[in-house]
Amino acid sequence: MTKHIRGSSGVSVVEFALVLPVLIAILLGIMDYGWVFFTRLTMTNAAREGARVGVTRNAGAASGDAVDAAQDYLDAAGLSAAVTATTPSDADPRVIVTVTVDPFVPLVGFVPTPDDMQVTSTMRWELAP
Repeated sequence: MTKHIRGSSGVSVVEFALVLPVLIAILLGIMDYGWVFFTRLTMTNAAREGARVGVTRNAGAASGDAVDAAQDYLDAAGLSAAVTATTPSDADPRVIVTVTVDPFVPLVGFVPTPDDMQVTSTMRWELAP
């Protein structure tokens, strides 16, 4: 037979009430940092995809096609970001795609996150002489 100590019936509720704010803070931090990592990874992949498309086009269409490809990747992920690309030339045979999120909006805003994020991908133009 189990013996109950007098007045101990609400101890587990009080302990849970003390631990719950810490657990919620950890959960909100995980959500915010997860969103930062997801956004950064998506930006990196979009810049890489844009540069990959840009290096296979002729000089006149390289930057426009690179921006379109990166923007399509971001749209598919549900992110909005500014995308820029350089036009390759004989002097500089590179396609450089830059994806910028400014300002970065966190999901919850409970933990510190970056104000803006920028990712750049550089590839050599395949049609360079």
